[in-house]
Amino acid sequence: MQSNRMQIKLGYGQVYLFDVLEVVRFGNIFFFELKHFSNQTLVFVSFSFYPAITCDFKSTLQMITSENVNFIDNRRHQHRHRSHKHKGIYGETEKHEQQSCPYLFCELLELDAEISGKKCCWQEIARRVVFDVWIKYEETVAASRARWSKPHIPLLNQHSLHSLKNHLTKGVFLPNCDAITFNDVIEIVINEWKKNNLLQSPNDRMVKDLFLFPKCHVSSKPLGFRNCMQPLKSNSYEFDHHGEEYPSIEPLSKSEQKSIVYNKTLHEKLPSDTCAAVMFVGKSRFVNKPVSAFVRLKLASHMPSVCEINLPVSYIFVLLAPEYHANDLAHIGRCLASLLTDPAYVKHFRTANSGNELAESIDAFMEKALIIPPNKWPYEVKLHAEKYAFLLLKCEVCFSMFTVQLLIKDEISNNRKDSNEKHKADLEGLCYTGRIFGGLVEDVKRRLWFYKDDFMDAFVDFSAMSQVLASAIFIFLTNLANIIIFGAVMGHMLDNQMGVIECILSGCISGIAFSLFSGQPLNILSATGPVLIFESLFYKLCNMWGWNFLASRGWLSFWSSLIILLFVATDGSFLVAYITRFTEDLFATLIAIIFIVESVQSMVKIAVENPITYEPDEIFKEPPCQCVMKRGTNETTVHIVQNITSKGGECNLLGGVPEGIRCNFHPDVFLFSFVLFISAFLIMLGFKLLKNSNLFPKRIRELLTNFSALISIAVTTIVKEFVGLKVPELVVPSKFQPSFERSWYVDWTNVQHWWIGLICFLPAILLTILLVMDQQITAVIINRKENKLKKGYGYHLDLLVISVLMLICGLFGLPFFVASTVLSIGHVQSLRMESPSRAPGDKPIFTGIREQRVSSFLAHLLIGISLFLTMLVQMVPLPALLGVFLYLGISCMEDQQFVHRILLFFSPVKHQPEFAFLQSVPLLRVHFYTAIQIAAFLLLCIVKYTKEISMLFPLMLFFMVLLRKLLGRLFTVRELRALDDQLPTWSELTGCRSH
Repeated sequence: MQSNRMQIKLGYGQVYLFDVLEVVRFGNIFFFELKHFSNQTLVFVSFSFYPAITCDFKSTLQMITSENVNFIDNRRHQHRHRSHKHKGIYGETEKHEQQSCPYLFCELLELDAEISGKKCCWQEIARRVVFDVWIKYEETVAASRARWSKPHIPLLNQHSLHSLKNHLTKGVFLPNCDAITFNDVIEIVINEWKKNNLLQSPNDRMVKDLFLFPKCHVSSKPLGFRNCMQPLKSNSYEFDHHGEEYPSIEPLSKSEQKSIVYNKTLHEKLPSDTCAAVMFVGKSRFVNKPVSAFVRLKLASHMPSVCEINLPVSYIFVLLAPEYHANDLAHIGRCLASLLTDPAYVKHFRTANSGNELAESIDAFMEKALIIPPNKWPYEVKLHAEKYAFLLLKCEVCFSMFTVQLLIKDEISNNRKDSNEKHKADLEGLCYTGRIFGGLVEDVKRRLWFYKDDFMDAFVDFSAMSQVLASAIFIFLTNLANIIIFGAVMGHMLDNQMGVIECILSGCISGIAFSLFSGQPLNILSATGPVLIFESLFYKLCNMWGWNFLASRGWLSFWSSLIILLFVATDGSFLVAYITRFTEDLFATLIAIIFIVESVQSMVKIAVENPITYEPDEIFKEPPCQCVMKRGTNETTVHIVQNITSKGGECNLLGGVPEGIRCNFHPDVFLFSFVLFISAFLIMLGFKLLKNSNLFPKRIRELLTNFSALISIAVTTIVKEFVGLKVPELVVPSKFQPSFERSWYVDWTNVQHWWIGLICFLPAILLTILLVMDQQITAVIINRKENKLKKGYGYHLDLLVISVLMLICGLFGLPFFVASTVLSIGHVQSLRMESPSRAPGDKPIFTGIREQRVSSFLAHLLIGISLFLTMLVQMVPLPALLGVFLYLGISCMEDQQFVHRILLFFSPVKHQPEFAFLQSVPLLRVHFYTAIQIAAFLLLCIVKYTKEISMLFPLMLFFMVLLRKLLGRLFTVRELRALDDQLPTWSELTGCRSH
């Protein structure tokens, strides 16, 4: 165990575990750079002390015992990290914390006698939820009693806190109550009141029936209440003003309990182990002085109709006061709810044995509370959660640092971070085992464990199925468009030796095989620019030397497959560990820029082919479209074609050549294409913004967002068909046959010389570098820790599948496909999952990616099926797909730290976002680092777009890794740690074999 680990007790006593990265002292000020050892969150702390309080400071420094440290380490993979022992507010050590619900739902009900004449009920007026270790927000009932307010930070009244303290001290306190039903609880409470002379005899029955009145909860229905969750068999709950009558009330039967309507929508958002705390406050003429009781149930129990949600009730608080009582009892209930939803104080309510102990916790609470001066903030003005949540969290952390309690194992000023544990996690699948196929065996073991789940996880519920189906359709449309565009370009470059039909078939075969057998099925195989350039150069080489292109290409695929297999056998993928965020961001940004540029270039091409007609009258002044028929060498016949919108189709059928500007005149084609292009982009962008808006129910928003690509394509296709203009469309071959007149099988022996197959080994080396770099750098980007993948990686297994696919593609004359960065990122983004368990007002919490193989399998299966649905596919307008490409490129750039740092050049300091790296690296140093990265990016662009040297693009990636290594001489370790990932050492790559 290293000596640089510390525990920090933040704020009100919550204990966290941090690794100390660096400690610097300037006089009486200590600066700590810490990282949360579980979620890797960076924290920067400054702590000052002076001689007058040096002793007090030293008293807060204690040695961490080995027992405590080992206990914490053993719990590092659990959901919540809690210390084995921790100090209470009073200085006592709690050895056994009560095993109660970690999540609490608090509900406040007030006795209301004005709903309908004299009829009474308990009206819900506020609720709060606490999740894990963070305080959440309060919702109050609006004046109409038909809706909830926005979640807000509660403002407490100091006088109400003192009143609550008095009630807990002088009232009845029942710890570990054995009651099961709500009737039993009320019976016990009333008996205690009578025993303590707080309630006189004739009124005890009336008070008991008072608590059995209906509990009215806010409903989303127009009626305002859910039929008050009727807990009575009698509708006679009216009191005579002179006390001569009281209602006859009986509990619900089991059949009536089943008919109760609960708030299922809110219940679904709560964790499964949530309990309820219900508070009843009200004024009644049956009590002569305030009476209260706090009940802590020994076992949380379901109590029908008591709570808005069908949750087991763990705490019950009741407070009754005379009608003339001046205090606002609802404020007292809100104060108690604040204590119960504060994780630092609720544990004392779980373990306290007397009301005096609870009063002490209130004193400690008031010491930490901040009081707003009178008339400085109106009580009616709410501190809404979405507006002040970040500020509250920031203030809480900053404020708690002044009361920080450090439990340090050794002298922290001489310690620095040991990053072995971090790299053991980050280097998963990249360790050098030193055994033949050692890494591949580990990949197979790792992924085989989850293989069944990779299919079952796509069908766990309706939300999963809809998300997977939407993702499959999204990848199908974008990948098919990408394949068709690249196929058309490839057919032009290779003289139709391979074209669209081969690209579609390769996409289907390669994609299905990769989705079923790869180590990371989230990667999407597709046609890529570097591979296309290599194919064209190799074709020119074969033509220059008179080689059979497809046969020579078969030998090329054989050698490349063999080299990749040797690369897998020797654990060559461990070199991927040297690809850090510096290189990842450059590559991902470049590919995103390529998608954006190519979509814009395609629109420019449409504009060139269909220019805007500024003066259409001039067109009709030109001669009509003429069809020139050639007969012999010198004789021609001119035939006028009357249909000027046929693009000379009739003339071509007659064997002539159409001439004249009116032959190909189609007005407004480019403008309409531009409308479709922008519309598809804006529809997808709008649905993305809709997901986090307040429009529509959550499930509707998720459904619309998941199917945004399909909706945008469908809408633009319908508009295109309705308008009727001839915009460019997808062109899919109507016959299942090779683009070139040949058989599907390629005979590798059909070469002019036997040594041609051997010479192909040399270009195969360059092709292997290109394929491996393309594949692995995309895999590294997908496997980033920010994506929270849980099923492990498979770098070696991925390359093995690529190696087999190389042989198949070479055997049948199909293009080579590797992982496409932008499509893979888009696939991952379409499978993002957010926690359904969150408090009202909180932003969605990203929990990970829905890792499965079904979406990729379906997408590539649909690509193969598209060969038999040519009529349907050809209806899709090409500009709409280009708009989807534009959206993919822009969304890919949004999450790149490189792009964020470029924007810092144009942002004033006071308006800059609070990025973590800005807290530890000076702004000028950040700009210097970004400038170096911009220069490297421009160099990549030059190599990529210069045809003469574009083949060196894979080697440039090696240069980027080398450049990242040299940055260690220009920047400190601390700066590089904040701006980039840490480069592993050889000992770390070989030392994690046993991991």
